[in-house]
Amino acid sequence: MIGRSSAVASSRRGQGGGLGLRGGLGVIALASLAATGCPPPRVDSTVESPAASRGLATSAEPHFSGEAALERLRGLMQWPRSLGDPRRAASIDALAGMLTEAGADRVERQSLSAPDPATGEHYALVNLLGHVRPEAPHRFVLATHFDTRPWADEEADPAVHDQPVPGANDGTSGVAVVLELMSTLGPALPSQVGLSVILFDGEELGRPGLGGYCMGSRHFAAEVAERPPAWLEGARAGVVFDMVGDRELRVPIEEGSALRAPALVERLWSTARARGHAQFDAQGPRVGVIDDHVYLHQAGVPSVLVIDYEYDAWHTRRDTLDRVSAESLAAVGDTALHALLGLARELVDDDAS
Repeated sequence: MIGRSSAVASSRRGQGGGLGLRGGLGVIALASLAATGCPPPRVDSTVESPAASRGLATSAEPHFSGEAALERLRGLMQWPRSLGDPRRAASIDALAGMLTEAGADRVERQSLSAPDPATGEHYALVNLLGHVRPEAPHRFVLATHFDTRPWADEEADPAVHDQPVPGANDGTSGVAVVLELMSTLGPALPSQVGLSVILFDGEELGRPGLGGYCMGSRHFAAEVAERPPAWLEGARAGVVFDMVGDRELRVPIEEGSALRAPALVERLWSTARARGHAQFDAQGPRVGVIDDHVYLHQAGVPSVLVIDYEYDAWHTRRDTLDRVSAESLAAVGDTALHALLGLARELVDDDAS
């Protein structure tokens, strides 16, 4: 998973230097970005989709398919995204194409550079942003990280710590869900509501005790603070997905999300309950997690993290395809789809009243 997960996982595994909100470093201020030595990203290219912009919502009830999301996940596993892998550039190009195929009217790239906090080696990173109806007065943001961890540092055997993590759940399940949501939710939204998908890079560029996680979303927030984009002005809600495909999925309420966006948390978990998705646990213990949602919220989007932070293959070579399931992906995608559709209808009704 990512830095935030690392954060949570650090706290739950008893490692020092974790980023959990309960203890550890807490929420990192944007001012601390200066210490990274990395310049904020710039938008260096924009691709317009040839497809006509979508109009009014379709009359048919949209359906999120867990099987379709799993098929996307399998396909994504063919595109290496581990930091430092020379094949990453081609994989990032492929991801940009997938955003367009899923319905984006415009795709942007934000380039940045960030160091490994352990060695100082810099990595070239790219955030990808896909927008459906970028001119709409209201907007939802769906986000996840697409990079996979280059170090399997949670393996019991130190000899394999320098090997990359496959990242089927941590780094791929979230991408599969947001792409499938873009293709189902985007066309179903009223014309007054747009959708943006952000695929953050560099979430895994961190080390226990040294920080350095969530570099893509940190720099996105810094860029927004300096030069707010017009499309972000109408953002009403953000959902960040991380490690959402585990066969034994359990999604508790993340404490920071409940503090910063309580109404959105209530909407998501009540929707899951109403639709019979027992994987969403509103009653169990909460843990604060530093993840990309923290920085998306700092960028002005009330954001919630959907995560199973107790994933037992976290940052190991065991994070493989056999550990994810269509049922888990369906529970997450269906919940987000119907929660946001309900919110979109309320926004339109409020405009009309």
